[in-house]
Order: sequence, then C-alpha cells, then structure tokens
Amino acid sequence: MAARLIFNPTAGQGKAQALFEAIQPYLDDTVDVVRTQGPGHATDLAREVADQEDLTVISLGGDGTHHEVINGLMPLGKAIFAVLPAGTGNDFVRILSYPKNPREMLEVALHGREQPMDIGLANDQYFLTVSGVGFDAEVAGWVNAHDKQGNGTWIFLRGILRHLVRYQSAPMTVAYQDQAESLNTFMLAAGNSRYYAGGMSICPSAVVDDGRFQVIWVKDLPRLGVLPLLAKVFRGTHVHHPAVKSFDTDALRIDGPPEMLVHADGEIIGHLPVTMSVLHNAIRVRMGG
Repeated sequence: MAARLIFNPTAGQGKAQALFEAIQPYLDDTVDVVRTQGPGHATDLAREVADQEDLTVISLGGDGTHHEVINGLMPLGKAIFAVLPAGTGNDFVRILSYPKNPREMLEVALHGREQPMDIGLANDQYFLTVSGVGFDAEVAGWVNAHDKQGNGTWIFLRGILRHLVRYQSAPMTVAYQDQAESLNTFMLAAGNSRYYAGGMSICPSAVVDDGRFQVIWVKDLPRLGVLPLLAKVFRGTHVHHPAVKSFDTDALRIDGPPEMLVHADGEIIGHLPVTMSVLHNAIRVRMGG
C-alpha cells in the first residue's frame, strides 16, 4: 500500500462524491480507499496508519475532513499528508499549488514533492489553517450547524450578516512573548496559513513553514465599520486598519468570557481559555507547482 485515501462522501454537498467518481478510474490496488461513516471517523482512519513513514494519507473532503485527518496523523507526523479538496471553503489547498483537473490533482496527491509544514495546536486540537475566537468563531459555529448550499464565500457571508446585528465584543487578555495585553475584542485569529472562510486572506503574511503564527487582533469597532473592514480581508489590506493589531509569535494564550467559542480550521473545538502554539515542520505535505 502506497497511499490511504480517506474519503468523506458527504462533504461539499455532493462535490466529494463527484470528485471521487472522477478519480476512481485512475486508482489502483496500491491505494487503500476508506470511507468515513460520520463525524470523527476520519481521525480514527488516519490514526490507524499514522506511524507509517512511507505512506501518503490523502484526505478527500473539505477543510473539516482535513482537520480530522491531521488530528489522526498528529502527534506522530510520520505519514505524508495530501488533500483532494471537495468542501465548502477549500482554504488549505489554496497554498498547495494543486491543479484543477481531477486526474492531475490525484497525481500530485500521490507523487507531488514533499514539503515540511508547520502544524498549529489549539489546546488539544491540531490545525492547518487558522484558529480564532470572537466573531469569526461564532460565524463558524453557525455555518457548521446549517446546510452548506452554494458558494463557500457566500455561505460565510450569510453567517456574517446574521451575526452582525447581535454580536457583542468581549474583553480578552492575550499573553505572548513574555507580555500580556487586554482589549475589548471583536475577534482574534492566529494563522498558520493565510486563508479561511472560503478565501478570506485573514492572515496575509502567514507562512506555513516559518515556525510562527501571524496574529490578527481586532478591537471593538462600530457595527457600521465591520463590513468595510471585512471587505478589506479579501485583499489582505485590513492589517492597516486602526482597529487591527498584527504581530507574529510562536505561542499565545487567550483568556476571556468562558462562553466564547474557539474554532480551528473552521471547526468549533471548545471555549476560552485557549493556548495556541506552532509545531515547526511537524509533517510532510504533498505540493504541486
């Protein structure tokens, strides 16, 4: 067995099933195809083979499926990780230079060059892209609880508009690099890579192999100022806004109201407080380009 393909047939409202059918003619007996049966199963399937250094583990699904798979492969990090994107946001694959053609995509997932990458850790959950608290976590919770029909960005925008009227900023204290600061906080995002929520460049300077997060800390701002700021996120120019504090760190702790949700890779993983850290070059990932 050269690879294990972990396939979530329910991902992407049919996108995963369609992609699997497109690549199925090119799969041979060196690829072990296993299907997930429900939430958390992808983690179990990945954990079964996490100690095999010469094995490529391919996650076919959305960012939630990839999140489950990486939590099965870590902390050992011995197997090689690859993805076949078929979800709502598809944010992790944006940094991997994968082709769009299904057959070519499969070729990269199986035989693309290996690149060591950092993995984020938020409390006991590993993550690939971004972990955060505040407004974005509340939106992520709503998105995950509702039918994800249509374009990924539009789904997240629906969640943003729904929460904009009633969301209240909260006092949070962030400790990093031997210092601690407190702000009334709209949201905070720690990026191992730059994209989340269907292509928003929330952490535009985040690099997945530098051993550091880019942290975007947004203080309280008027409701009328939220949408103009979020519009800048698609271009990554929000970092220049006076309400935004940006810094790099390899670890941080966030304290605040215990009812505040925490997300990682867009999945709700618990509530405050949360400690985040970077595991430098913790796993090998198949790259295109």
